[in-house]
Amino acid sequence: MTKSIRSNAMRAVLAILVVTVAALAFLPPSTRASAYVTYGNSYGNVCAVQHKLTTLGYFSSAVDGVWGSKTSAAVKRFQSAYGLKADGIVGSGTANKLGVKLPVSGGISKGKTTANVAAVQARLKTYGYYKGTVDGAWGNKTLSAVLGYQSNAGLSVDGVVGSGTANKLGITLSTSARSGGISKGKTSANVKAVQNALKSSGYYTSTVDGAWGKRTMCAVMSFQSDHKLTVDGVVGSATEKAMGITLGSGTSSGGGSVGSTGNISDSDLNLLARCVYGEARGEPYNGQVAVAAVVLNRVRSSKFPNTISGVIYQAGAFTAVSDGQINLTPNESAYSAARDALGGWDPTGGCLYYYNPATATSSWIWTLTVHIKIGKHNFAL
Repeated sequence: MTKSIRSNAMRAVLAILVVTVAALAFLPPSTRASAYVTYGNSYGNVCAVQHKLTTLGYFSSAVDGVWGSKTSAAVKRFQSAYGLKADGIVGSGTANKLGVKLPVSGGISKGKTTANVAAVQARLKTYGYYKGTVDGAWGNKTLSAVLGYQSNAGLSVDGVVGSGTANKLGITLSTSARSGGISKGKTSANVKAVQNALKSSGYYTSTVDGAWGKRTMCAVMSFQSDHKLTVDGVVGSATEKAMGITLGSGTSSGGGSVGSTGNISDSDLNLLARCVYGEARGEPYNGQVAVAAVVLNRVRSSKFPNTISGVIYQAGAFTAVSDGQINLTPNESAYSAARDALGGWDPTGGCLYYYNPATATSSWIWTLTVHIKIGKHNFAL
């Protein structure tokens, strides 16, 4: 074959390839690609479709949020039954017929606060939809449980716990930050009694330490849900009775100036809230509690003054004191954070120091071991 013949042959082959590629580009989606959700095969979208197909009897495999041949086949069967084009593609028409609202982002209309998420998880666990730990953290397991519940309850399947889903679940959500508590006071003795009762019944698996925190609150919520009580994380008379315990009034525990909001003066509470506001406003709520906890950890430590005012006004200890922000009027979030820290919540796990790595100028602070980062602050011992 001459050089010119070979060249002509190669040009012909290339021309055929170009035409073939161009033709493939104009084929309908069902021909050139596997079936899918037009809004994207995200975990939430696929889960919503799978849950609804399961409820309607078209899908019997595990709801895993992963698109595959079984999901595609189930969609096609559904489409055929409802007079839709059986292409396995979940577009707006199929989604509307299914009763799913795509795309799914999931969440809680009043905010993914720890208390709101824990309340949702606790109720869904009682009803058998949620298999994970009631921990107040939103994730795929929680989203899938919400979608499954909505599907079976005849609600709009969107993964969002709005008023309709909340009412159906029988829970009350709140836009404010909550951390549960004990109506008679978060004294160490009361908290230990609650923790012991929860541990003996299998709801609490952590250390019985008398310190109120997220794990204790979540365990209380799980207990309340299973016992058909108001799921608010607060141990009131009804929850106390169901647990079979008798709590103290919280006024004679002798816990000193720190450890319970019932044993602290209004002036100290106000000062601690002002410190939180001056040092951590704009930080996530658990970051505000963490700043208050550092102050209280210092009060308990032999390395620092043994009063809240002594710790806060120690020379050079807090920027808010140095620049005068300690005198600003704190908001309710700062007060709530101060109360939660006084009630025993310590997101830092006992840290004595914190700093913003973006603005810290002290060379000494960088020698400390960082235990946790919350918001813009590193917390260290």
